Amino acid sequence: MTTSESQENPYPSSNLKKNLKNRHLLMISLGGSIGTGLFIGIAAPLSTVGPLGTIIAYLMAGSIMLSTMLCLGELSCAFPHAGSFQHYALMFIPNPIWSYTIGWLYWLSWVLSMAADLTAASMIAHQTFPSIPIYLFSLLILIVLTSVHLTSVRAFGESEYWFSTIKVLAIIAFIGVGIYLLNHQYSETHILPTFKTEKGWFPNGFLAILVCMTIVTYSFQGVELIGSAAGEAQSPQSVLPKIITGVAFRIILFYVLAIAVLALVYPYGTVHSEISPFVWVFNKAGISIASYLMLFVIFCAAISAANSAIYASSRMLWSMAQDKLAPQYFSDVNKRGVPTKGILFIAIIALVSLFSKYIAAEKLYIYLVAGTGQVGCFAWIIIAWCQYQFRKGVNNGKFPKGMVKFKSPLFPWLAGVSIIVNIVIIIGVWFGESGHFILLSEVVLVIIILVSYFFYKKRNSLIIKTLD
Repeated sequence: MTTSESQENPYPSSNLKKNLKNRHLLMISLGGSIGTGLFIGIAAPLSTVGPLGTIIAYLMAGSIMLSTMLCLGELSCAFPHAGSFQHYALMFIPNPIWSYTIGWLYWLSWVLSMAADLTAASMIAHQTFPSIPIYLFSLLILIVLTSVHLTSVRAFGESEYWFSTIKVLAIIAFIGVGIYLLNHQYSETHILPTFKTEKGWFPNGFLAILVCMTIVTYSFQGVELIGSAAGEAQSPQSVLPKIITGVAFRIILFYVLAIAVLALVYPYGTVHSEISPFVWVFNKAGISIASYLMLFVIFCAAISAANSAIYASSRMLWSMAQDKLAPQYFSDVNKRGVPTKGILFIAIIALVSLFSKYIAAEKLYIYLVAGTGQVGCFAWIIIAWCQYQFRKGVNNGKFPKGMVKFKSPLFPWLAGVSIIVNIVIIIGVWFGESGHFILLSEVVLVIIILVSYFFYKKRNSLIIKTLD
């Protein structure tokens, strides 16, 4: 790509097919952040910070998620690209090392997330068919999902549409059952439900809320997937403004209502890692068949998250290859516009999930959640910073005002607050339990990526700069 071409076209030409419909975008963005973090991971925050602390943690994370969605919406409407914020980092941050680092960190985050979600889905399937080992279920699910992605992007969109529909309907049903239980409990005992525990409103102090933001942030991670999907949507500029704010508020509402009902019904201090709190609530309501249905929903949620992981990581790898930040081998697509080489490579890497054969599956799930939650915060920081740079460029006349198809409010405060809070969350986790181990792991990983960048840069001296 020549300099003149890059100035006329702010992002590389894409051979990806624009086959995602509006309803696909809606449910991908809505269901992308409703995964095992809500259905399984919620047990940990409830036990550490209490009911009210959990709600506050999710409200805080939800507010930052909304800010991120608004910033990403402005960028995606102006520059729809499957690489999303990785490509925007190359456009708006002078040194390509930032784009390289966030691209590979995010790619690795999704690969590890996929392993965690495959493990979670296999754990549930193993409960129904205990004679079949967990690693065999993981392999079977991975083969099916890989086949879907190798078919077409529309196949992914359609599958994710129905997975997301199942999750949303399940949350609505759960909220309804929870409200029924609360009303029934009050009518029989006249005891008002409360968020207060025997140790007070915040059993481990307010600072513990920041510490538990690892799992909370992981729960919302995935909402930024709409940025990648916009690059393969039929009309992103017209549909994204309608989706962004509506979806963000719906996600916050679903999470807060579900957690509030769960916290009031589910007794504090009785968290059991071997059973989802959602299943416990349905059992308490005396709906035995519903508990099995809920297990199916959690199973679908885990598969949906793994499904999204394959999409996100394959498009990120394709985008980095387009930008000369990854081997060109992964920039190829087939006649259906599918980056098959990247998908197959990711499927092979995801076989780490089979380690559940040798390690307790529950422990593997928690380890992977803790190890990938921070990358989402880093990605949100990059999104906010790129939106700030883009809008500043528009205000300074570097970009025409007509490029702003969707304007996020409260500039520059929205981006600034998002950046600061995400930095606080990242630092706060380092002071929590096992924080030193998380910090050490992150430092080692970043050093490895930075070293690889300089070796890769030496071999590939020409790195695409899409904007002067």
